[in-house]
Amino acid sequence: MSHGDRNPWERLVPVYEVPLLTRPFFFFAFAAVVGFVFAAARLVQAIGPFASMNDAYAWGVWKTFNVMTLTAIGSGGLAVGIAAWVFNRTKLHAVMRTALVTSFLFYATGMIALVVDVGRPWNMYHLLMPWHWNGHSALLEVAVCMPAYAFLFLAFENVPLVLERFSHTGSARTKERIRRLEPVVKKVYPFMVAGAYVLPLMHQSSLGGLMLLAGPKVHPLWQSQMLPLLYVGAACICGFAFVTGVLLVTCYRFDRPVSIEVMEELGNLLSWVTLAWLALRLGDIVLRGMVGEALSLGRYALLFHAENLLLLVPALVLRGRRHRETPHTLFLCAVSAGAGGLLYRFVPTTIAFDPGGNYGYVPALPEVLMTAGFVSAGIVGFMVAVRWFAILPGRLSQWPRAFLKSGPHNLT
Repeated sequence: MSHGDRNPWERLVPVYEVPLLTRPFFFFAFAAVVGFVFAAARLVQAIGPFASMNDAYAWGVWKTFNVMTLTAIGSGGLAVGIAAWVFNRTKLHAVMRTALVTSFLFYATGMIALVVDVGRPWNMYHLLMPWHWNGHSALLEVAVCMPAYAFLFLAFENVPLVLERFSHTGSARTKERIRRLEPVVKKVYPFMVAGAYVLPLMHQSSLGGLMLLAGPKVHPLWQSQMLPLLYVGAACICGFAFVTGVLLVTCYRFDRPVSIEVMEELGNLLSWVTLAWLALRLGDIVLRGMVGEALSLGRYALLFHAENLLLLVPALVLRGRRHRETPHTLFLCAVSAGAGGLLYRFVPTTIAFDPGGNYGYVPALPEVLMTAGFVSAGIVGFMVAVRWFAILPGRLSQWPRAFLKSGPHNLT
């Protein structure tokens, strides 16, 4: 997008005035180091001592939470991008970089978790050889689409902010190379954007499709032929909610101005998408004859209603424009909607999953520490990124002198 002067908040600015080495940074960095130490140990040893997985629960928390659930948080680039580029919600171009960077970081940490989860990670190079693919595997599409989306399309979408920084701070030779590269990036960018929407729609729906294979092992309130579509919708809800929450927190933390107009747009879209998703889910319940099950007093019915309330309440509150324009209310609604969406993505994989027999699954401590480490690594990555690159919206006067020497940049 072009960073014009029409809206000062659309000029993205690095966080140069706040020190990086703060207490929160050290806390999350320590958690990340602990998680990666356990992950490294797991890669050179058997998986048994590190996980509580068994024959019935072959997918541990690394996959059910990091891959199935946290990739929904990483769907901000998908949700905001489709709204901005496909449905012409031009206001949202101001927050596209925040959405893209957070998406890349959480997808990348999810991929790291997947490597740890795989029993023989040294065989992952087979993904690069189509003639070795198992065409009958339900995981094939996920295994191919997710790495391609994260490390090809999402990475490319983040290239402009990297080029922008070095076009201001690099040597004369670097600046000249970037100047020659800019036209190529701009020509290729629209095609990469298209791929960046097709691939996540495919693998997000495939994640829901995987649970279809579990059949009656998944409780009927969640087991539905609509699971692929519902998983995509929940990802969009989480994407809008996460981007909204991150923007409000970071603008408050770094004393950045908040564009009520843009945030109101995010709240409006979050509300409508959530209401549409709830209508789809409840309609599916009615068509499948599960109303009686939903109205029962069992623990699964209560969990079902908890999910829906976490989504319905903020969706209704945000129908009021005054609430969408109140940062505190908007933040609470985003947290509630995001929690509801994440809970929906996680429940069918673990809580509402019953393999039968006497099997059970509670994540072992190393699994929890590794999971926390992967999430912390994403947070640390964001803390570093906002200081190195122009990710967060701000005002022209907030640019450091070194960046202002050559004036604003106009990369896509």
